[in-house]
Amino acid sequence: MNPAPPPPPSLAMDVYWPMMASAALITAGELGVFAALSQGPLSVADLASRLAASVDGMDRLCAVLVQTGYLELTTENQLRNSIHAQAWLSSAGSQDLNSGLRWFAHAWQLMAGLRDAVVTGAPKTVIWDLMQTNPGMGATFAAYMKDYAASVVDDVQSAVELPADAKTLLDVGGSHGLHAAAFCRRSPELRAVIFDLPVSLTNTHSLISAWGFSDRMSCVAGNIIHDALPGTFDVITYFLVAHNHTDADNARIIQKLARALNPGGVLMVYEYVRELADRHTVSATEALAAAFDLTLLVETGTRTHTGERINAWLHEARLENIRRTDLQPIVKGSIFSASKSRESQ
Repeated sequence: MNPAPPPPPSLAMDVYWPMMASAALITAGELGVFAALSQGPLSVADLASRLAASVDGMDRLCAVLVQTGYLELTTENQLRNSIHAQAWLSSAGSQDLNSGLRWFAHAWQLMAGLRDAVVTGAPKTVIWDLMQTNPGMGATFAAYMKDYAASVVDDVQSAVELPADAKTLLDVGGSHGLHAAAFCRRSPELRAVIFDLPVSLTNTHSLISAWGFSDRMSCVAGNIIHDALPGTFDVITYFLVAHNHTDADNARIIQKLARALNPGGVLMVYEYVRELADRHTVSATEALAAAFDLTLLVETGTRTHTGERINAWLHEARLENIRRTDLQPIVKGSIFSASKSRESQ
């Protein structure tokens, strides 16, 4: 006897609702809905007026936002931020992650190329080239990376150790420079150089000045694959960059960074690690990992790497004392550290 077929999928809830919920959240971020409500509830009409939007359009948008749980209706039928939105998407909370919503607006448009990327195995144009023709895209991405880094910087600092005599640090792909600034606060004698593509450094100088580190931090524009590094260093960080390069390129980059380490220096690789053993596990962590790999297919044509491969890059570069530290929860990524022998020449 054949088993009864399963019920048909709910395309409305599996595809249509997530699409519209995402579109509503992205639009709210672009318009500044959560920021406008950060000081207290507003009527739909007042919110629309404040954001120069139509009342009807704002009413329809907020109806979806209420269903997502990011907005709530008061007993007076006014709109207010939920606790979650107030904490993470308004200037009144612990951190404003609206930059992520603004970046997802760009990512949403990039996803139009998903079908072709799946068929060909590569994006039509990588995002770094797109940023060359759309500087605002690069600035939005850098702002998102800075705000995300702010949410993990304390975890990273707690997980790593610096050589006691470290005086110089190179932050490869550091963009916003937030991690380098944290190291400088931690070690008053440390000086740092941010090395990244020009489009990623558009706002870094002003951030460095605002932090009061103009005398200890500097920027050098360059391509890690093709350009020479600006000297040798006691510490080199390669944070959340490896997934933007192929395995072969990363192997060469790590060897290049190892050569730029002073004897006794430390190289740190911070990455989201792909765990092959968990590939068929269904969980929120694996769902996010799978989504990120698919995103990389569209944006850069690369993918995340396994811990075994990252260890191999460090070993092939003849670095020692290789160690992995997983941040908690693991979705925050892992940090691999290795040192250069003090006898190296």
